[in-house]
Amino acid sequence: MGGRIDCYLDIVSFYSYVGYADLRQNMGKLAAHGVQVNFIPVFLGGIMQTSDLGNRPPWILKAKGKYLANDSFRAAERLGVPYQGSPPDIVAIAKTVSPLRALHFIKENYPESTYLAAIRSLFHKIWLPPHVNLAEDEKLIAALKEATDELDGGSGKKLFSDEDVEKIMNGRESMKERVKDLTGEAVQKGAFGAPWLIVTRDDGKSEAFFGIAATRNMGIGLHGTMPWQGLRKEMKYFARVTTRVPPQAPSSSINAVIMGRKTWDSIPTKFRPLKDRLNIVISRSAPSKLPETIEPSEPVRVQSLELALQYARTHSDVGRIFVIGGAQIYDAALRLPEARRILLTSIERDFDCDTFFSVDLKDGSWERKSREELQEWTGEDVEEGGQEEAGTKYEFQMWEKHD
Repeated sequence: MGGRIDCYLDIVSFYSYVGYADLRQNMGKLAAHGVQVNFIPVFLGGIMQTSDLGNRPPWILKAKGKYLANDSFRAAERLGVPYQGSPPDIVAIAKTVSPLRALHFIKENYPESTYLAAIRSLFHKIWLPPHVNLAEDEKLIAALKEATDELDGGSGKKLFSDEDVEKIMNGRESMKERVKDLTGEAVQKGAFGAPWLIVTRDDGKSEAFFGIAATRNMGIGLHGTMPWQGLRKEMKYFARVTTRVPPQAPSSSINAVIMGRKTWDSIPTKFRPLKDRLNIVISRSAPSKLPETIEPSEPVRVQSLELALQYARTHSDVGRIFVIGGAQIYDAALRLPEARRILLTSIERDFDCDTFFSVDLKDGSWERKSREELQEWTGEDVEEGGQEEAGTKYEFQMWEKHD
């Protein structure tokens, strides 16, 4: 059994739109890890009314409204979601019961791909000018007739015929209790806004999340640095593993660490270069020729991964070679036949990321090695089942490519 994400959303909520887009972009990756995603339309107005928290819309508080206005543009830019500000008549547009019932009818009677494209199409109608009020039947009919799969990555094929639209409009009444019951279900599960996500692991344990970035999606960076902080034991593990030379290497050997310029820049100055390792930095502005001599306080700078590997291999004292980031360097390295091993720190908590590790480790070409094999290769004692630090659970893993 795999994991599951139930995403309760309302098309009048822009953060629901962002959460929908985020999950849709990662559905293939999530499916590869056995995670199912279920989008559940609910009435945000009902959540606000039935919540026992004295809930109020965010725009009621001036400071919160100002912050969310700016944050919405940031979130939209990160995910490629079209956004030009909130509808001027948001209170009227917020009466989404009718289009929500229509979406549930579509979900029950049409293929999933049609349902998902319909959700995005209705989001689009509300959140881009002229900000259509889908509470009005004639406007909902027009929106359904105009809906295509293009916004959801399709060829532009229309989702519904005129007969389909009539069927959907007539079928809304049958979904009246469905919307009411699922809105109540969301409240019972703690919802005070949207999107509200219930994330269930493969062992059956569930947790609730409000907002976006509630899935494990192999994120490795945010704004040029690591999204997680305070994992001192993890950093010490990284330092020991990348410093420790293999037992068979000469006593004078050192390991090489290869990284991109942004990764180098993200390391605090007082820790650069990484101690007791040959630091090689890939930068387009580096000299075209390999350096003949290097300063102890400076890294070796080269223009490409190929030159970095060439320099490391011709350095007589190099033991092991580690590629330590960023994302483009990882991608280039993992395309090489020599790249056969990945040392991974799997972060069990989700963080907002804009940079991702692109390799699907569960596509059949990689095999996770045992804890004992990891310990033997790294020379480290590794806690079984992972560990927790600064409120973040993580696990050290080793993966090897199949022959």
